Amino acid sequence: MAKWQDSGWYGGAQSLAAFLIANLISAFLLMTVIGAPFGLLGLFAIMNSWVQGTRPDFFRVYFGAVRRYWRTALALGLIDLAAGALIFTNLSVIPLMAMDNFFTVLTLTLTLSVAAVLLMANLYAWSVLSLLDLPWRGTLKLSIFLVLRYPARSLLIALATLFPLLTSLFLPIAFILLLSLSVSAYIAARGVWWVLRAQFSRQELFELMADDAASISDVGRRAHMADDANGKSDGD
Repeated sequence: MAKWQDSGWYGGAQSLAAFLIANLISAFLLMTVIGAPFGLLGLFAIMNSWVQGTRPDFFRVYFGAVRRYWRTALALGLIDLAAGALIFTNLSVIPLMAMDNFFTVLTLTLTLSVAAVLLMANLYAWSVLSLLDLPWRGTLKLSIFLVLRYPARSLLIALATLFPLLTSLFLPIAFILLLSLSVSAYIAARGVWWVLRAQFSRQELFELMADDAASISDVGRRAHMADDANGKSDGD
């Protein structure tokens, strides 16, 4: 390999190119209903690699994740589609109701709460999917568990993730196509890793990541063990 290819400049340029290409491919996939889950899956797989401190082989990591987890991604996409349609229907009906009615206020509050939980759970789900290799039920259960266990951190991650996307709405379309999706996904992946490190030890995480047959029961058992350990330490 030539010396210039070993330089930091070449590595930085290669990483930037992968960052932009991941954003561009994911943006086009997200424009379609059927391709959206695969775009999110590949994008988060790339960002997880960067969060772990490795320089990923773009095509191997991005399309390898799609090839390996496409069934789980499709299942999560269908769940999101159904839940999103239900939330949209509720929000469309609420303005037709009397806003001074207690039932209307309660319905609006519950709908917005479910939408917020769904958003935060999605950030966990799409990141965890390619990271821990859980089935879709395990991915969904772990995501909801982490949202309920760490609501403040989850909300902070969601707000930080949304900021680049909302900012890009006031910028040229090129920012959305080339930058904002990757930036948001990287923030979400780093935030999810932060929460996972709070719930599990580094050794437990590496064991889960290395075990392709990991199940949600293993995750739940280790979570309860961590809770018991924290309780004992608090008691001491």
